[in-house]
Amino acid sequence: GGSEELGDGLDKPLENDAEGVWSPDIEQSFQEALAIYPPCGRRKIILSDEGKMYGRNELIASDPRRMLEYSAFMEVQRDLDNYSKHLFVHIGQTNPSYSDPLLEAVDIRQIYDKFPEKKGGLKELFDNGPHNTFFLVKFWADLSVNLQDDSNFFYGVSSQYESSENMIITSSTKVCSFGKQVVEKVETEYARFENGRYVFRIHRSPLCEYMINFIHKLKHLPEKYMMNSVLENFTILQVLTNRDTLETLLCIAYVFEVSTSEHGAQHHIYRLVKD
Repeated sequence: GGSEELGDGLDKPLENDAEGVWSPDIEQSFQEALAIYPPCGRRKIILSDEGKMYGRNELIASDPRRMLEYSAFMEVQRDLDNYSKHLFVHIGQTNPSYSDPLLEAVDIRQIYDKFPEKKGGLKELFDNGPHNTFFLVKFWADLSVNLQDDSNFFYGVSSQYESSENMIITSSTKVCSFGKQVVEKVETEYARFENGRYVFRIHRSPLCEYMINFIHKLKHLPEKYMMNSVLENFTILQVLTNRDTLETLLCIAYVFEVSTSEHGAQHHIYRLVKD
């Protein structure tokens, strides 16, 4: 199971009504992001072009564990046995090996200001290590979907990991706007032993109300450059820890643009280093 709570000193629980989640300060940051296009004073991280990404099989792995899948999707039931699914973002391993020396490196200091910087933030996590567990994912999200009548839509996230060790993992997902945490979702997962490995599955975890609202707000913007201007200041930090030892197993920083590809959602994976 999981729990959701609003961060940054707001101690009220996450309400389900959209108004409670999409607060005036979130609306303000959304409008600010639009107002500063192109981003002035904020350094734009230049990461590889979207078109080059198609068909690459990159891996988030820190031996003895790795991510097998990560996807955020919307699903609608057309009739009794006909489901339609749209992937906003997706990482899937078709034929993974355990080492991928091809990952480019990005200096983690480039992205410190895009994530929470206080206690428990990205810098402190990296300083505590181990360093080979830190990754950056650039997503080109596929927003080419009609959300007009979404009353019977299901918005969810599925992810899958495996390890050679049996443990209980805690998955923390922090949604950040202008580097400040807006929402955190914490889930606990137990392993299943399959084919000699321990597999952890977070299956169809419901997307929080804030994210659903955010996707709708993005979709209402008339131009892709406007969407990208907002996304420039929107990030997600996912941290997997061993529940009992508190060791960091994987730390993945996500940054976003809108996909312009006919192939749908794209991604590129980097190792985070400090040179």
